[in-house]
Amino acid sequence: MVTGLVLQGGGALGAFELGVIEWLLDNKIVPDVVSGVSIGAINATVLAGSRHGDPLKDLRGLWADLTTPTLPPPLDLANGQVSLFGNPGMYTPRLDYLSILRWTSLYETGPLRATLARYVDFDKLKPEANHSPQLILTATNLASGKLDRFDSRKMAVTAEHVAASGSLPPSFPMTTAPGPTPGGHPMPYWDGGLFDNTPLSKAIEALQERQDHDKTMYVVNLFPSSAPLPRNLPEVINRMMTLAFSNRTEKDLQRAHRTTKIIQLVEELDRMMTAHPELERLKDHPGYKAVKERKRPIRIIQITNTDVTGPSDFSPESIENRRIRGYAAATAACHDRQS
Repeated sequence: MVTGLVLQGGGALGAFELGVIEWLLDNKIVPDVVSGVSIGAINATVLAGSRHGDPLKDLRGLWADLTTPTLPPPLDLANGQVSLFGNPGMYTPRLDYLSILRWTSLYETGPLRATLARYVDFDKLKPEANHSPQLILTATNLASGKLDRFDSRKMAVTAEHVAASGSLPPSFPMTTAPGPTPGGHPMPYWDGGLFDNTPLSKAIEALQERQDHDKTMYVVNLFPSSAPLPRNLPEVINRMMTLAFSNRTEKDLQRAHRTTKIIQLVEELDRMMTAHPELERLKDHPGYKAVKERKRPIRIIQITNTDVTGPSDFSPESIENRRIRGYAAATAACHDRQS
């Protein structure tokens, strides 16, 4: 069996993905392909390039570094907003106020590079390393307006590619990183989630290239379609993001399921050809050939987060709660699929 894992962007909601990954590894499910964007790209990179050879240990260390300090009472009510003043493991506020009229971001992301260096061995993320899992990150190319894919089987993935995938404006600055085209010329990037917050198609393409017959894709959905009505302006903005992200995710998943059903139909047609030779001529049909190129169908298991509040809340309590819910959601989703 070959497996894939797709990790969305969503700021502090990425702790939910940590719980899902813990469940997978606890159950001896090590993804062969992992695709991520934004915070999902950070999780995916540590999983694929674990510096110490222990992805769980390194991921837990990562999230310990991303967790913001706890304020003492009575200031503890503001623990969920501490990250507005910076996150020591990811970003710090800009202080060059004399240049504020030329700012294109509110923070700088130098701390992220230092954090990645502690938990990622980027030598594992080069084509010649042939390391598993295969890592695929995406970022929005500002020059072309398209989504670029950074694939560790085809190019050396670096810390700049991870930063590029998470360069969400106006919070974070544009990141310049080597492009995926031959020569790897430096290109300007913003967050890949602006184009597609669920890099599902890229992961499906990678799985389709594998010769294995049994293929399973785990898709971690941080933004469910349904949610409570917003009660204030922050919740209105949060709901707008949720709808935008979930709508694209739903379309991607529907397309993937349709493709699987078509592949299964053609497989049934192949079986019928033995008893009905007159159907053999269908093998020359362009549609038949296109479907056969997709090889085997992929089983898709969705693991959905149901609480999208506080994507900027990196407080210890919120991070731990999301991790626990991610583990529980993975347990439930996979149990339901097996039963």
